Amino acid sequence: MDTEPRLQVRNLCCIRQQRPLFANLCFQVQAGEALLIEGPNGSGKSSLLRLLTGLATPSSGEILWQGGDIQHAREEYWKHIHYIGHANGIKLGLTVIENLQLAQSLSLEPASATPEDVLHSWNLQACQAMPAKNLSAGQKRRLALARLLMLPKPLWILDEPVTALDADTQVLFLSHLEAHLQKRGMAIISSHHLLPLQSGTTATLRLPSC
Repeated sequence: MDTEPRLQVRNLCCIRQQRPLFANLCFQVQAGEALLIEGPNGSGKSSLLRLLTGLATPSSGEILWQGGDIQHAREEYWKHIHYIGHANGIKLGLTVIENLQLAQSLSLEPASATPEDVLHSWNLQACQAMPAKNLSAGQKRRLALARLLMLPKPLWILDEPVTALDADTQVLFLSHLEAHLQKRGMAIISSHHLLPLQSGTTATLRLPSC
């Protein structure tokens, strides 16, 4: 039996404030694949990602993880996904390393790398004792993305992940994403930036203007 992870979307519809954002979306993402979500502002990219995380409920349609509707088993589904939205989700009153230590302590799964190693992977080792509130916008984004490497999960759902990152750090992000896909991970990403992925299979879903 094939036990590799798979996400399926069937006839997904989203209505916000009586305005349809999209309707009858159908797609699937399998192990080793990335799906890039494109579309103009207001087309529903962020809303779609929130639906895919289970944080919001679709107007109609189904989102299936391993064949089961995520709305019926959200807590179990959340064990398998990383979601990073526009907000970085970091504690500004904690230091850089304390943020990762907190994430590690709250996880039910063992970490695959130490906080120190993860900070080194994102070139943040010199900032580990610095309060997160003193970081630049790009450093805060790197700290948010660092959780991807410390706590391994098969599905990454990322909303504009390279926002505020300089060109070199965007390349670094792509290398980490490539490694994730090569390990049979999956990613669903909304981005205004070109993400030239080499490994796995990359598909693009473009949402139309409303």
